[in-house]
Amino acid sequence: MPDITVHRHGDRWSVLEAGAESPVQEFETREAAESAARALAEGGRVEVTDEDPTGLQQDAAPPVETGADPAKVSARERARSVQTGL
Repeated sequence: MPDITVHRHGDRWSVLEAGAESPVQEFETREAAESAARALAEGGRVEVTDEDPTGLQQDAAPPVETGADPAKVSARERARSVQTGL
């Protein structure tokens, strides 16, 4: 019965077996990661922590804006155009 740890991994949640260097699986939600960890633990201990031991959460880039405001777009980016029919 392996011990399993669920922790943040950037903007996702990872499932890590005891003694492993990299996650077994990653999930979009904490709930999905916990469910998978319980199944993987086979009755063993599951520990959940909100801390990201990899530091990915602190280094994460800010979210990308969609529908950019033309006033905020640089001249270099405005020079690009979509070429249809190529």
